[in-house]
Amino acid sequence: MKRLGILLALFVCLGTGLAARAEPLSVTKAVEMRQALDDLALAAANHDLVLVKMQPIDTALAKRGFENPHIRILFIGGESAVRWAEAVEPRLLNLLPLRLTLIQREGSLTVMSDDFEPWLGEFPDDPAHRMIEAWREELRAMLDDFLRQ
Repeated sequence: MKRLGILLALFVCLGTGLAARAEPLSVTKAVEMRQALDDLALAAANHDLVLVKMQPIDTALAKRGFENPHIRILFIGGESAVRWAEAVEPRLLNLLPLRLTLIQREGSLTVMSDDFEPWLGEFPDDPAHRMIEAWREELRAMLDDFLRQ
């Protein structure tokens, strides 16, 4: 009975949005890291974005004696995003270049974006809010392209 009460309380909280939180964009594809990097570069180019930098977290940790977590971070962006952020709200430059985390696990690769929700809350009724939404939609479209390749 106690478990039922806890589950019911959790369901009510989730249903009312008290525990709701937006998640980062995330996709999973059956591909190795090298192919994923190529596919992401192509998907980014299809959306006028470029890979600015790839940070190999995995090799840096392995060099220092830690287990290889098979994680890399990609930084992607475009010149227009920087110009728009400067014009609309310079604090948005903190989000640029946009970051994607790549995690390789047992034959599949997951790509995750940063969570934009805290930033959207920072600018609730503002052109900056619309800009963040546009970036999120562009990333979503880019990740859809990545999945189709």
